[in-house]
Amino acid sequence: MHISAIILLASTLLLGACGIPAIELPSVSRHYTPIKTLCPEGTLVRPATGLSTEEMEYRAKRKRVADEALKRWLVKTKDGFDVDRIELPTIGLTTSGGDYRSFLVGAGVIQGLDERDSNETTSGLFQALTYQAGLSGGAWLLSSLAGNNYPTVTQLKNVLWVEGFQNGLLQPGGSDSGAYEEIALDITEKRAAGFEITLTDPYGRFLSYQLFAGPDYGGNLTVSSITEMSSFTSHAVPYPVIVSLGVKTFSDECIPGPNGTIYEFTPFEFGSWDSDVNAFTSLKYLGTSLSNGEPLAADDCTANYDNLGYILGTSSHVFNMVCSETIHDSIP
Repeated sequence: MHISAIILLASTLLLGACGIPAIELPSVSRHYTPIKTLCPEGTLVRPATGLSTEEMEYRAKRKRVADEALKRWLVKTKDGFDVDRIELPTIGLTTSGGDYRSFLVGAGVIQGLDERDSNETTSGLFQALTYQAGLSGGAWLLSSLAGNNYPTVTQLKNVLWVEGFQNGLLQPGGSDSGAYEEIALDITEKRAAGFEITLTDPYGRFLSYQLFAGPDYGGNLTVSSITEMSSFTSHAVPYPVIVSLGVKTFSDECIPGPNGTIYEFTPFEFGSWDSDVNAFTSLKYLGTSLSNGEPLAADDCTANYDNLGYILGTSSHVFNMVCSETIHDSIP
């Protein structure tokens, strides 16, 4: 679908959300809206001088599980492989951008690597991964896996994806599902709570209807809540990293430059290793106003801002391309 069609629809929802009196807000707060909460002690920002304590702990425990899986795969692949006398590597897998094409190709790759879902010679290598990353369409795939507690690709295809994709991005749940009203209410309450809304809000919610189960279709699902899921707490899955490219709109950029800043969203942190940022902050409290890395008030932290649909939408946010097309078309 052409990007202008998505923008037109999303803009319509945003305009509806801005007219707050026209939509009756629910009496109970909807889960998509960020909330205010108590702050943890100390700073929420750290310099990018190494991995966080939480990631190092997960990495170490996951690596032990992954090493055993890699040993099984090596022995299965070649008889007599002496797996106890070698130092096993840390393995990561990433799925590139490319919207539904990268999503579906990446899903096929993971299915072929997953010993729960394949009898191919490559099956078992997914269990040997310590890290898994994704950008744009690859982030959709990673988010759908992680946000649903890592079922198999076949399970996701049969239970979610076939039905979700057949209606298209702009008809989530079919034409009579009431999804438009639900999405508009999500956006309306977020704005009423004092948070800025952008095209990424409806865009991420539309995607969520295809990637997550009902009844709220990821409305109450945050990236930081992945840390509470059984697959994560048992270190049975690779550490997920959602990647996004920065666009310097303040410098009149429309698309990421050749050295665009690479941002990471993980279950514990958000930030970048690149020199113009070189810092990370706690993802759970994303959206909190800070001074020198510390909250302005002990009872004024923001939570729930890291909605998984919003973050995967951020990873694939290409609406600034319209700016580029407009500038190109205006050049004689």
